Amino acid sequence: MIRAFVPVLLALTVACGGAASGGKVEQAIAIAKEIRAKPDEAEKILGEHKLTVEQWEDLMYEIAGDPAMAGQFEAGVQK
Repeated sequence: MIRAFVPVLLALTVACGGAASGGKVEQAIAIAKEIRAKPDEAEKILGEHKLTVEQWEDLMYEIAGDPAMAGQFEAGVQK
């Protein structure tokens, strides 16, 4: 189920702009890149980062809600 939400959340984050501290954004970038590389292992990847699906979604919405964070996230996932 998480696999279906990942592209939507990533697109939402990029489209809306994002917010959070630099540490949160850097963490989100790292996780997003891992999930992009292995989408079938999304839940496992989140677990390795000590996040639940709900916490990941909350983080994505937080980033999407802050234009500065969203810009940083967008630039980071494109590298």
